[in-house]
Amino acid sequence: MIKIAAAGFMCIDYWPQFDNRYYVTGNGVDVLFNLLDMRNDIAPSVVSVIGDDEYGKKAVAAFAERNFDTSHLEIVPGGATTTFEMLLKGNDRFHNHCEPGVLEGYEFSADAIEFLGKQDYVHTDFTGHLERRLSEITAYGAKIFFDFSKAQGEDPELTDSIFKDVEIGIASFEEDFEGGKAFLERGIRLGAHILIATFGENGSLVYDGEQFYKGEIVPAEKVVNTVGAGDSFFAGFIHAYLDHKSIPECIRSGAERSSKVISVWDPYL
Repeated sequence: MIKIAAAGFMCIDYWPQFDNRYYVTGNGVDVLFNLLDMRNDIAPSVVSVIGDDEYGKKAVAAFAERNFDTSHLEIVPGGATTTFEMLLKGNDRFHNHCEPGVLEGYEFSADAIEFLGKQDYVHTDFTGHLERRLSEITAYGAKIFFDFSKAQGEDPELTDSIFKDVEIGIASFEEDFEGGKAFLERGIRLGAHILIATFGENGSLVYDGEQFYKGEIVPAEKVVNTVGAGDSFFAGFIHAYLDHKSIPECIRSGAERSSKVISVWDPYL
């Protein structure tokens, strides 16, 4: 079994325009939920914090259904689980307002760091100051999947300090192809193994230090919700990577997964 932990950001997305319909999500959560749908050799875990409210209970149930190790999921009595209000304008779906809840001020304990270090892979992001502790995790032997989100808006010094610990990283650049390419070149130069830049409908670009690989999207039969496009692409890429596929095969796997996920409401099947 391959031990993979989702560490950091997790929340509830809810949609006021659709009777407050909601789902359990978060970068690493989406990636792992997708991977579990594609593979039967994943031992999943989650390291984060939630409240004991309705949303927190929904999260616990979703993890239990998928046999997650939740031994390091902190549940705060009386606390409010982090939520994002989502809006739909035309065909554009976006995060409108965040209530950070118990995630605000959250930091990973020494025990959580040790637990993460003993996984095979850890998916994380800019949450809970974990980005400053990646070297502690990799020192145990775990490898890092890192979601830089819209990296061009982050602290450049902090971002640069992360690259040396990243096995595979992903960042969104919308239509900024040159910015994405520069990000990939800088990150690999500073120690990352493989980096991915995504450009929405314009596909993706991957760099491994030797060659750039351009990827195209796989058109969806229908587009229902694009919010999970990036995480599902990353999951598909990782799925092929774990099977030692070539980078072009990994890109194709990511594009195919993303095409399926944007045709449903939740950010995973």
